[in-house]
Amino acid sequence: QAGNEAFKNGGILMAFALVTIYDRESKTHILPPPSTYSGITSTLVDSARNTQGVVVGSVIRDDIAKIELFWRYLTAGQWSDINRLFKTSAGGSFYNEVKFFDQTEGSFVRRRMYVNDRSAGAFKCDEDGRILGWYDCKLNLIEV
Repeated sequence: QAGNEAFKNGGILMAFALVTIYDRESKTHILPPPSTYSGITSTLVDSARNTQGVVVGSVIRDDIAKIELFWRYLTAGQWSDINRLFKTSAGGSFYNEVKFFDQTEGSFVRRRMYVNDRSAGAFKCDEDGRILGWYDCKLNLIEV
């Protein structure tokens, strides 16, 4: 099983994957272990204030998951591979199945998610100007 494969993280053998992306052919893509991982849980509410100024509303959907991933450094190849998972013209998909640790469930879950903004700073270039690595790489995955 892909989530049980071992991989290297700075010399430490990891026996699990914190985040796994399943592409449209159901191929697994284990993301490198992030430097930081943040879980956010949202509740979608239809609300407004009444004439007395009191909020009146209804919960439309609760426990919508969002995860924020941050890597201090990734090689150019690693960051490109991650970004291509979401780029339709590169064979990726805006929506993907994602296995991640959900803070509400207290366990790993698999949910359909979309990618939000991605950002990174160029770290190092070779003599031809090609970027070799990226720092402060960030992306968010949000449940559909």
